[in-house]
Amino acid sequence: MPFLVLVFAAACSGCGLSTGAAISSAAGAAPVVVDGLDTNRPDTFWVARYDDVLAAAKRAGEKLSLELVRERIEENDATLRYEDRLEDQVILRIERRSDSVTRVRFVAVSSDVRGMAALLGRQIVAELRDADAFLVDWANDRQGKSQ
Repeated sequence: MPFLVLVFAAACSGCGLSTGAAISSAAGAAPVVVDGLDTNRPDTFWVARYDDVLAAAKRAGEKLSLELVRERIEENDATLRYEDRLEDQVILRIERRSDSVTRVRFVAVSSDVRGMAALLGRQIVAELRDADAFLVDWANDRQGKSQ
């Protein structure tokens, strides 16, 4: 499946409850690319520093009152395992791809928590925006539009 560059919000507003679609509608003009929109394991790439994405993911989990049940943080990659009150889990695998690009893979351990994974992705976008951590601004990007 080819990559979908997320420079629009309205086009994915009716894409269902997949994690990738929810991230895409939240991202709007945020510099995020999502592959695997229709899977339980969407692969996302963010134009933001690894440390900023990791911090945003941790703040997002806290804001959603998810319990961080496992955390492994290395210099270039991290795994965060969150659990809700029903003990369903969402795993984030965060990886430094370059100084300015970070990969995040969302893994919904069961289909019951795809919605929670989607909320977590949306909240990470909000946290990165609030921290002004995106390294580029695609808000006025005309990619894909006729000039």
